[in-house]
Amino acid sequence: ERKRPAGNSYSALELSDDIGDEDGSDDCIHLGEKKRRLTLEQVRALEKNFEMANKLEPEKKMQLAKALGLQPRQIAVWFQNRRARWKTKQLEKDFNILKHDYDSLKQNYDNLMEENNNLQAMIERLRNKSQSCHDQKFQANSSKLQ
Repeated sequence: ERKRPAGNSYSALELSDDIGDEDGSDDCIHLGEKKRRLTLEQVRALEKNFEMANKLEPEKKMQLAKALGLQPRQIAVWFQNRRARWKTKQLEKDFNILKHDYDSLKQNYDNLMEENNNLQAMIERLRNKSQSCHDQKFQANSSKLQ
């Protein structure tokens, strides 16, 4: 069983996706059957169990279903959906970290390229100056010989 890192719980707004009217009614029809929404208490219990382990053993799933008055299949589907949401959030976090790192590296690269260009220009100026000095000395020595 994989443990979920701390601090990844969902806000009340995010939990509201799983919550329906207290009487469990909903206008959605799914294969001729009303889609049942979970109560706030059921969602909180499921979240608490998800924080302990994001996968359930069959025995634990049965216990949880009985305690919450749900079908084991509902528990399994909720956990599967919750793992998918958690994975999406993790991917978003990982992407943001990688993007920040990329942006930082790109800025460093751009700075190094600019510094390199400046140094190359300085080398060219020094070479020209050195060549000019060498040419002046050569001309001075040549005129002394004449």
